[in-house]
Amino acid sequence: MGYCTILSVINEHTTSTVIGRYAVSLALSCKARLVLYAAHTGGTSESVLNHTDRHLDHLVAVAEELEIPVTRIHEVGAITRLLPDRVQAEKANLVFYPLTPDERYGDHLQRHTVHQLLRTIAPDLAIMRIISMAKPHPRHILVPLGKVVGVMERRLLFISELANSFHAQVTLFHLSSGRVAQQMPDEITRFRDQLQQQQITVQERNGSGQISRAIAVEAITRHHDLIILGSSERGALQKLFFGNPAGDLMHQPPCNTILFRAARKRP
Repeated sequence: MGYCTILSVINEHTTSTVIGRYAVSLALSCKARLVLYAAHTGGTSESVLNHTDRHLDHLVAVAEELEIPVTRIHEVGAITRLLPDRVQAEKANLVFYPLTPDERYGDHLQRHTVHQLLRTIAPDLAIMRIISMAKPHPRHILVPLGKVVGVMERRLLFISELANSFHAQVTLFHLSSGRVAQQMPDEITRFRDQLQQQQITVQERNGSGQISRAIAVEAITRHHDLIILGSSERGALQKLFFGNPAGDLMHQPPCNTILFRAARKRP
């Protein structure tokens, strides 16, 4: 099942317009409805509100020029309280959320807005850290994968739709635990085959070593402009003792990076 309604969170930071452009491109490719959403608490400064409104104005104009059905929403209140209800009301099945400069995914105390949204947003969630404003349209996407590819169907949908919307090449990067690169696991081969069936150019690469460092080196040396990570399946205690590679990369990525968390199963 493809995306029918895509919601993108916009704020006062200029970087949020990049994630908005991703949402616009994906909505155009999927023929989906687009919701551009902002929320601020009462007493927010006029400057912050004006910056947010200018970003919304720009993105609405871009969407309307492309004849994308677009809805603009600006609410007053805490985004952690308002956004889950808005997502449900708009029947969005993909949500883009931009990390603010002072927000860190993977914080041991799990106290940032992003952690609350991970617990309360039901559909597919794409959390993005913007490093470069210069490449809003990725051409080389790096997808690190382990031996087992969790929620393969949802990840395939997101990656394939994004790659098709930007006419981008995808590199599947498998990291092995030993020093010598191992044969590509069967699940990654299946992942590759299904991407290729959708006319996406796919390359495969093997690597080894410390996970976050190896991914960063691969992205830099091969000139990737977007990394798509899967959200960590480690619990808080495991992250404390064994680390959180996704959190490390999201904090200081070598290029624009998306953390993708598949839709939660409804009870």
